[in-house]
Amino acid sequence: MAASAAASSHSAPSSSTCKRDSMRFLHDLNSQCPLSIPCASSPIQVNGESLESAMSSIRNNEYDEYAAVLFYASWCPFSSIFQSSFSTLSSMYPQIKHIMVDQTSVLPSVFSRYGIHSVPSLLIVNQRTRVRYHGRKDLHSIVNFYKRTTGLDPVVDMVEGTSCSSESEQKVLRFWRGGASSKDTFLREPYLFLAIMFVLSRAFLCLFPEIASRVMAIWLAYIPRLNMEIFGESRQLIGRALHLVDVKRMWSKLKTSALLISDVMTAESVNAKAYPLADANLTMTIHDLVQQAANYKQLKKGANEATKTLNRGISEFVVMAADTEPLEILLHLPLLAEDKNVPYVFVPSKQALGRACGVTRPVIACSVTSNEGSQLKSQIQQLKDAIEKLLI
Repeated sequence: MAASAAASSHSAPSSSTCKRDSMRFLHDLNSQCPLSIPCASSPIQVNGESLESAMSSIRNNEYDEYAAVLFYASWCPFSSIFQSSFSTLSSMYPQIKHIMVDQTSVLPSVFSRYGIHSVPSLLIVNQRTRVRYHGRKDLHSIVNFYKRTTGLDPVVDMVEGTSCSSESEQKVLRFWRGGASSKDTFLREPYLFLAIMFVLSRAFLCLFPEIASRVMAIWLAYIPRLNMEIFGESRQLIGRALHLVDVKRMWSKLKTSALLISDVMTAESVNAKAYPLADANLTMTIHDLVQQAANYKQLKKGANEATKTLNRGISEFVVMAADTEPLEILLHLPLLAEDKNVPYVFVPSKQALGRACGVTRPVIACSVTSNEGSQLKSQIQQLKDAIEKLLI
């Protein structure tokens, strides 16, 4: 019995001592492999609505609770490196809520609201402040940022044992150093590949500016011209159609019509002394004929020139602008035109009359002169008859 008691007394301490040694071994093992700690918390993946609810709960919390928010993009290789460090940080600081926001799961306005213009970006927020991290992306620098911002120390020090992230870093470095083929790079990141090619080409042209001129000279010297005859009959038909249709004149009429819409709207507000005043259709006809007369050298612009044509007896009709200020500087022209038996008419806008005369400045009066061999003789006579109907 004594021997058995002694044996039991020796066996009990040995078993308890072995248990304490196993616990010390597990603690040492956890300190060397911190990612296997069962109490470590994982970052929370949220969308736009979940992010707003989490931020509102932090603002309304009576305790000074901190939250770390990582804005990342799944397509970005640098974000994948930061995600592994962020997971490690969630184990080092379980008292801080860690939230991850993917760029593809939220609207762009969410990134703009928090001032995020690039990924990856890290924010630490609480009830009062919101601090963004600017610095190196290694774990040691981020831990120092956590300490400065929150005043908290990590529960477990994992800075020295974070060699696991080196694999992803080496993967990214292999990607940039040529580990992937050019075809794979172009298929994976086409815009980045094109941007790099553009920057390299611009840098090459800045370093060697004479290359561009030489390439253009070689192109003009040796590259054959485009033979338009390959279009055959279609090219000839297009040319004939353009020859039959006066495109320039049609465009001029369309532009004049559009401008007259605003000009004729002011006809009701013109001076009552501007009589007779042409309506919209007659104004368009007058402008068209004035433009043709300018092309045929049968137009005199300005009140003084119009007065000279009336005195010399070479004026077919006189056109005046009703919005001239003051209008009294033109009222001698109707009296002189009646004395010479020459039709006269007012149009709403001096700016539109200037455009019809072929100038950019306003024209307050003009006179269409006579010419025996003019091709405009019939059109001038028709317009004179229309003006005389207004005077009756």
